[in-house]
Amino acid sequence: MDQIPQQEEIRLSSGTDLYKILVEKSRELICLHDKEGIYLYINPALEELTGFKPEELLGRSPYEFIHPEDRERIRLESHEPAKSGQPTIATQYRFLKKDGNYVWFQTLTQPVENEKGEIAYLNTASRDVTSQVQLTENLQQEKKFSSLMAELAKVGAWESNVEDGTIYWSSEIYRILERDPSLGIDRETVYQKYSYPEDRERLREQNLRCYQQGESYSVEHRMLTESGRVIWVRTQGKPTYSGGRIVGVYGAMQDITLSKLVEEEIRLSEKKFSEAFHSSGNGIILLDKTGYFLEVNQSFAKMLGYQPEELLFKGFQDVTYHEDIHIGATAFQKMIAGEKDSAQFAKRYVHKKGHIVWVFITGVAVRKDSGELMFIVSQIQDISRKRILENILREKNARLRSIGNHLKERISQLEEFNQIVSHNMRSPIGNIGTLVKFLEESQTEEEKLEYMEYLKKTSDQLLNTLNEIVEVIKIRQSPKITSEELLFDSVFSRVRSMFFGQIVECGAEVVSDFSESPSIVYPPVYLESIFLNMLSNSLKYRSDTESPKIRFRTYWLNGNHILEVEDNGLGIDLKKHGDQIFKLHKRFHRNTDGRGVGLFMTKNQIESLGGEIQVESVPGKGTKFTIHLSRANEFTI
Repeated sequence: MDQIPQQEEIRLSSGTDLYKILVEKSRELICLHDKEGIYLYINPALEELTGFKPEELLGRSPYEFIHPEDRERIRLESHEPAKSGQPTIATQYRFLKKDGNYVWFQTLTQPVENEKGEIAYLNTASRDVTSQVQLTENLQQEKKFSSLMAELAKVGAWESNVEDGTIYWSSEIYRILERDPSLGIDRETVYQKYSYPEDRERLREQNLRCYQQGESYSVEHRMLTESGRVIWVRTQGKPTYSGGRIVGVYGAMQDITLSKLVEEEIRLSEKKFSEAFHSSGNGIILLDKTGYFLEVNQSFAKMLGYQPEELLFKGFQDVTYHEDIHIGATAFQKMIAGEKDSAQFAKRYVHKKGHIVWVFITGVAVRKDSGELMFIVSQIQDISRKRILENILREKNARLRSIGNHLKERISQLEEFNQIVSHNMRSPIGNIGTLVKFLEESQTEEEKLEYMEYLKKTSDQLLNTLNEIVEVIKIRQSPKITSEELLFDSVFSRVRSMFFGQIVECGAEVVSDFSESPSIVYPPVYLESIFLNMLSNSLKYRSDTESPKIRFRTYWLNGNHILEVEDNGLGIDLKKHGDQIFKLHKRFHRNTDGRGVGLFMTKNQIESLGGEIQVESVPGKGTKFTIHLSRANEFTI
């Protein structure tokens, strides 16, 4: 149209004024259109329903405001039939409001004929059905959700009429029992075909009590499907009343086969775990997040001398040996925090009677699907016997190594004795033979006296060597020399008094500290000899530049007595002479008296009782001897 038309005057009848009042006061939207749908008249209800004033839509097509998805449907179902004079039906569609939202209209379109009987106009009456449409959509959505939930939960509804015996099943029950819904269902078919024989009477009794006494019920039972499968269902029933009397029963049926299978698997799993837990020869415990026992088996309780119920009030730290508290604690915390799922370690527990029990622990964290720790299950293996055997084996290996080293030392000493005999004795003996020959051939008394003097000196030298060798052999061959309880301080005081003159003469400071290990069971003559040789050496090889300082002390180390002797004397170059320091007749300072016998004898005495002597020394700064004494002649052969 070229211009917006004004409201067209319509001549109807003598009641035209009344008609206008009814139209303009109507809450429905009443419009007049030309055959193409262009608005010619719109009543005031338009503004209330859409926000538009009538003059804003006059001369415009309603298709401008109808939702694009609804336009073709409106054209085919309403507009075209009305234009051709055919009957129309009320049609719902969405109409655009002034604020940009849509309102649902239900519109009935009627043709209007002119005086010639031709269709000249179209009349539409529309009402707002937005709330009804939304309600319908909600109901459909609820129905969809209900159907979906019933399918997911495998729950169907049923109803039974007491008076006529008819039964109604929802589609889900038909699906659960695999029955064709078109066949319908009746009470006898339910009992005879689908009820599991062993559960049939129980189900019938539940329904009778509901019919007769109004008792609601909920029962789990088995049923047979159309294909013969056995399934588990939970059936619930409640009475229906009319006029104060029971007229029927309604309820629900849920397929619980899967949950029953899961329950059975859980039951079997728990049974297997319980049997393994309680019958295991190894200890098994369950710990909570705080380290307390949730459950312990008989083997673990017996391992520690308790009854199982006694341990349920304790934590694993309560039975842990105090020195091993930290062992496994870090792993336990990491399992709680989710940083690790298992751990293995060995530690000591304390038996109820107080003795140590060595165990090997394998712990595994058990968590929920969320990752939260439920408990820690640990297998405890008693390895006390294994540990004892390992310690015995370790000690025997150490003993064998010591014996081996001692044998090597003995072989070395025997070789040394051979060298002494071959060197120190062969020469004097050969010399004696030569001197005897010279003596026999001497012509004068002076020559005889001279050769006699040489012979005497050689004889004395040979005797001294023999005596030294005999002394060492005596030491080696007398391992069971008598020992007794000796006070270090008493023996040392006696030895110190022997050197009183030398100590005063050279201004030596001799101190002793035997407080950490005051006594020892040892041969008196050996201990006195050790003190004597050590003190003699320190005084003999004192420094020329400073007053001697000599310190003796004893202490315990790994179950053994240790004697330390330290001085600030001349010292020894161990890099140069370290392997010779305890050899016979070895001396390392030319300007001092000595025959190189003291340290050799001392070492033999100490080793004959299973001990050991070590030396640390720096030239010009002094020497330190560390002597590992022994209570028993452990390694004597």
